[in-house]
Amino acid sequence: MSLAVGAILNRRFRVLRSLGEGGMGSVYEVADLAQPGRVWALKLLLDDPSASAEDSAWARDRFKAEVALLKQLHHPRIPAFEADFTHQTPCYFVMEYIPGETLEQRLDRVKGPLPEYEVLQWMIDICDVLAYLHDQKPPIIIRDLKPGNIIISPSINSPAGEARLIDFGIARTYKAGKATNTDNVGTAVYASPEHHGRGQTDARSDIYSLGVTMVHLLTGKEPVPMSIYTPGELRGRPPRKPLFSEATERILIKATSLDPNKRYQSARELRDALRASMKHAPASAFAPAGFAAAMAPAAPAPRAPVPTRPVFPSRPSANAANAAAASAASFAAPTVGGVVGSVCPRCGFLNRPTARFCARDGAPLTVGAAIAQQTGHVKPQPQRTQPHGTPHAAPTTQIITATSGAQVHARRASESLSSARYVVAIKDAETAIAQGHATAEVYLTLGLAYHQVGRFAEAANAFEQSARLRPSAETLIKAGQDWRTLGQLDQAQVALTRARQLAPRDPEIPYLLGVICFEQGSLAQAEGELREALTLRPADQPFTQAQVALARIAAARNDWPSAVDLLQRATQADPHDGAAQLELGRALLATQRLPDAVRAFEQAAKLAPDSAETLTALGAAYNSVGKRKQARETLRRALALDPHASEAQALLQGI
Repeated sequence: MSLAVGAILNRRFRVLRSLGEGGMGSVYEVADLAQPGRVWALKLLLDDPSASAEDSAWARDRFKAEVALLKQLHHPRIPAFEADFTHQTPCYFVMEYIPGETLEQRLDRVKGPLPEYEVLQWMIDICDVLAYLHDQKPPIIIRDLKPGNIIISPSINSPAGEARLIDFGIARTYKAGKATNTDNVGTAVYASPEHHGRGQTDARSDIYSLGVTMVHLLTGKEPVPMSIYTPGELRGRPPRKPLFSEATERILIKATSLDPNKRYQSARELRDALRASMKHAPASAFAPAGFAAAMAPAAPAPRAPVPTRPVFPSRPSANAANAAAASAASFAAPTVGGVVGSVCPRCGFLNRPTARFCARDGAPLTVGAAIAQQTGHVKPQPQRTQPHGTPHAAPTTQIITATSGAQVHARRASESLSSARYVVAIKDAETAIAQGHATAEVYLTLGLAYHQVGRFAEAANAFEQSARLRPSAETLIKAGQDWRTLGQLDQAQVALTRARQLAPRDPEIPYLLGVICFEQGSLAQAEGELREALTLRPADQPFTQAQVALARIAAARNDWPSAVDLLQRATQADPHDGAAQLELGRALLATQRLPDAVRAFEQAAKLAPDSAETLTALGAAYNSVGKRKQARETLRRALALDPHASEAQALLQGI
């Protein structure tokens, strides 16, 4: 069964066009009649009348398994699930529509190798997705990673576009202790040896498929299944001009090893190697000017943030609340005549009210309709009927107005945020979104309110929705910080990387990325990010946080002299930074410079007299130089501030 353009399913989704067809399902772009201006991707289970009852049941079970999988995944580079209709006939589900071009389509269009720099950037994006999937409990293995399942979505954040992973039709969970797969399915060219019965597919199988995909992209030739590559074979030997760098070829050879133990053992390890190889890729290989304009389809329609519970809630400070309110107020934007936008008669996309042509498909828009809406003179629009009797909208622009109720809720949400009534702000912002007023400002207000009540996952999702509607480095930084609070470091990196593309000179972004890399154990990458942050800072402004973080990296390497040097420079640049003084005291203590350590701890205690951690460190330093009376007094002060400070209790008992 296939769907005709114009067909309406469930009295809600109107088929706009076919996006493609796979082994088990067809995908269509559909307009949401319940939410004018929104479009989705609808995946339909193919109905093969000639299939046996057993095969049909197998296909339906696998289709439902894909739905169950998408429901539990929340990653910015994976289509977000919207609605499930797999219990009926026709059997289908609805997910986020991602505009752009698959890498398979790109290869067909270019008919040759793709630029190395772009390929590396896209594969780093996909490694972020794989790391997220492989971290699930149990791990999720794609098993069908190939150019046709990677779409390059136009993005003003990146001239080369953003790579996103689609189609989870044969993804499976890894089953520990199982020798082989029940179903060895997948595209043979990109399938690992494990797909062909040589063991159970695991995370390294996806790494193999990604490596073979890169071979295809960088050489422009479809790989031969189960090939063994040698140095010089892929990039070309003299006198031929090499297709890409030796560093990248080494990555391909390792990633496509037939022995899983000789491949990269994790997506993060492969991602780090790809990042290092980008330094060797020619700069001229970067995306040509005008890429975003050539890929003109608009960004996907907004969707409400997925509610999840936070893992590590924290108490917001008064300064944070004031900053949140100020940030929300700075994003306020007036409306004219209540007009939100003009709906394209061809594809249903919601455009700006003054637009003359659709941003997605270029169809002409009737500006007179917008003027009529603003003046209150709106005439009913006639419908024409296609030959098969399917109603089709006439080529006139339909105007969507935000209800006064939704705007009132949006305004109340902003006011409640400003007055620190966060729960009320959340309720009003969610109501405004549900009633169709899903603007960047409302999502930002919602994110700020969620953050203040410790609902960090919902806050991060709301910030990212706001940034999709109106790209903002500041909003993406907020998303990255909340993902980090939750321990979702990969998603934090994704948000912060997008922020850097919008604000490449903002030193806070590489600083946060450096801290995240340090928390992931990638010390060399963390050091590079932090040094870049120091380079970008204004010459007259100290950046002691970055220096302290660099000192922690030196300490992790047991390079205490370097740690001391960095911390001394930090405290000289900003003598009032109590955290830097505390870290300096610890580094001096590690190098047995006890008197200097005591002085650093004393200075830290003056700057932070209510810190039990600082007083405990000072008490330990006093004890190490024989000042036991001062040590006892200091440790008692620490316990008065925090009666559960176990280290202070142990030290006090030992004096």
